[in-house]
Amino acid sequence: MERAHPVTAACALGILAAATARAQAPAAPAASAPTQEEPTAEIVIEGRHEGPRMWKVESANHTVWILGTITPLPKKMVWEPVSVQEVLHNSQEVVPAWPTYGIGYNPITALRLYIAWRRLQRPPDHMTLKQSLPAPLYARVESLKARYLPQDSALEEMRPMIAARELLTKVFDATGLALHNEVQAEVLTLARSAGVRVRQDKLKIEDPVNVLKDVGATPLQGEIACLESVVTLLESDIPLMQTRARAWALGDVETLRRLPYAEDRGACLAAISTSERVRSLIARAEDDWLIAVQESLEHNSGTLAVQSMDRLLGANGALAALKAKGYRVEGP
Repeated sequence: MERAHPVTAACALGILAAATARAQAPAAPAASAPTQEEPTAEIVIEGRHEGPRMWKVESANHTVWILGTITPLPKKMVWEPVSVQEVLHNSQEVVPAWPTYGIGYNPITALRLYIAWRRLQRPPDHMTLKQSLPAPLYARVESLKARYLPQDSALEEMRPMIAARELLTKVFDATGLALHNEVQAEVLTLARSAGVRVRQDKLKIEDPVNVLKDVGATPLQGEIACLESVVTLLESDIPLMQTRARAWALGDVETLRRLPYAEDRGACLAAISTSERVRSLIARAEDDWLIAVQESLEHNSGTLAVQSMDRLLGANGALAALKAKGYRVEGP
């Protein structure tokens, strides 16, 4: 596991895994072990690409431009942010997709967090992955492992939800996809270079140790459901994700619209959301972005916002919510 702030890592694990599951299309196939196949060919996007055009949200003389992103994207893609730089010239603020997390700087709390984070990574009851999983699901995990990460022995010692993230990372890497979305990071770098204010709201976590304990207390069946949803995703949706990633890189909005965005399959989100503390944090993180965009429409003549397409699109997405509030929304 990469080094990360304990609370950020715990929250990001659930949110990222859930968002990835939520954004994919096919329904889950039967839980039988798939036949051995050749690994999916790696996606290669050569040259410099600008990505898709942006949505435009207006109120009177105030405009928010929204850059929709997706995960995963081609790992070797070179992004050419010309349109973003043009928007930044006329913007007073940038609104990132997610807030940062704040827990304070009490050294005793930091030590307790570290201990809780280390415990979180241990398998429940010290069971191996094989002992934790139903035999048919374990066979599917082994099939993916044989195809994409045959030399990786660490998976067996991980708890199911951590194993799910490891599988996502390694399979994406083997197929030319990147789990981490670097587009927002570059947007924020460009904004700071241009002297544009970044509205990086901080989500205050009042009880971080118990938040981690809540995540660590995720029922084993919830973790198994999370891992199964990720396995299903990797078995069936890699070509679709590669097509979507290529379409984003080439700015092919018509293909992006045509490709299916699935029904909610947020098994990983459901797994860690068994406590009110965690549910409240996730809801606040999602609500804060919409509040920030609306405030920008009141105070700035121009704003650039970043958000994942699965949170933007659909009848319950952020764009529909902005339309319902009376703002003019123009698609790319």
